[in-house]
Amino acid sequence: MHSVLFVCTANMCRSPMAEVLFEEIVRNEGEGEEWWIDSAGVSALDGEPATNNTRVVATERGLELSSHRSAQATRQVVEPFSLVLVMEERHRQMMRETYPELADRIYLLKEMGDGTGDVHDPIGTDIVNYRAMADEVNSILMEGLGRIRELAAEGDARTVSEG
Repeated sequence: MHSVLFVCTANMCRSPMAEVLFEEIVRNEGEGEEWWIDSAGVSALDGEPATNNTRVVATERGLELSSHRSAQATRQVVEPFSLVLVMEERHRQMMRETYPELADRIYLLKEMGDGTGDVHDPIGTDIVNYRAMADEVNSILMEGLGRIRELAAEGDARTVSEG
């Protein structure tokens, strides 16, 4: 089974949106049963719901985030995943410094497509920015699906050889 963990700051906007968007993409590809998908935050407080605007935008897209609860990106959370996709360069730096032995599985989300840089955090702004973030993340995930599959498979093989 492939596994991917999406990581942002508080695990209340970008990473939960990426999680449900990617679940929908792989389900539509007929691969829903082949993936373990989750999200976490580098500075998350455990147990917080997704923001209201994040839930609204998910609902507009026919996706469900009402049961989402934030989780801190601890070693126990991160270690089982073969691929970790972060929203910002600072997230990648923090994760690679904290978990250097996991550095080879931590990538910037925009690297899955042709982009570079951070996915803008809409926290504290209006719903238009949440919709723009969801559109951007969805576009990256759709464009980068092949690369995500490839990196997850490499991570799966690495995990097997380490275990």
